[in-house]
Amino acid sequence: MTAGTTPLFVITTDDVLRVQLSEMLGVAWQVTPATSITEAHLHLLDLREHIPPDLAAAAEQAPIVGLVHDPAGAVAVLQAGVHEALTTAELLPLCLTRALTAAQIRWQIEYRRRQQLAEARAQVQALTVRLQNEQIRDPLTGLYTRRYLQETLERELRRADREQIVLSVALIDIDQLEQVNWQFGRALGDVVIQHVAGLIGRQVRGGDIFCRYGGDEFLLVLPRVTPETIVHRAELWRSAIAHSVIRPGTLDIQVTISIGTATFPRDARQAADLLQCVGEALYAAKMAGGNCIRPWPSALK
Repeated sequence: MTAGTTPLFVITTDDVLRVQLSEMLGVAWQVTPATSITEAHLHLLDLREHIPPDLAAAAEQAPIVGLVHDPAGAVAVLQAGVHEALTTAELLPLCLTRALTAAQIRWQIEYRRRQQLAEARAQVQALTVRLQNEQIRDPLTGLYTRRYLQETLERELRRADREQIVLSVALIDIDQLEQVNWQFGRALGDVVIQHVAGLIGRQVRGGDIFCRYGGDEFLLVLPRVTPETIVHRAELWRSAIAHSVIRPGTLDIQVTISIGTATFPRDARQAADLLQCVGEALYAAKMAGGNCIRPWPSALK
């Protein structure tokens, strides 16, 4: 293509029309035969005999001038999506150049508008996702929130009932968090919470649901985990925490956790009842001095 010329892709079966266009436009335009839309380039479509059904979609890809027989045809192709229309009576150098230039400008305006709309939609979607995450994710630990648990546990229990599988829950409490908060301040208490959440979180399976249940409590929902297995896994968590050291600055801090466990359907079938069972089991672990595990219902003995 010659430097300084503007490409014009012409889609027509009329060879005479292509020659006529080349002669009218002169050296400032490079008339090129085409069979389909070339993205972002200017086109003249011969629509005198047929208006394709996908014309509006094609007009989003590139600026288009439609050539028609008469003003009625011009209205029809403009409604179908072209940026400018030209009748055969208007096929004169000045009219043609004006139509081509106007089509380019209108397409550029629409293209920028579509880009802005797409960016706005992306921003709205990102904001929606962020707001959703703020509702279901704890900002301190990144774990699911208690609200999310309330919505999810019912669903998981229905699925477990439908599939006839067990589902265990574990309620975890940090034994010394209140003391840490009192002695060193809540900022350091937050570090302890993050440490416990991170250490246990690295041992959680993909299908498990790990939530921050309260200030110093965490709850795990573990589908397909038996009463025996949940106690074994809880012991791994308890041991890992007890043997870990938190080193914020020059301090060395160690904490322990207490854990209560309960299992569907053995201990309860409803979400509220299951949470009550695991809460009583945790209370028994705390009453036993902490740093231990108590499954329900043996926790009540």
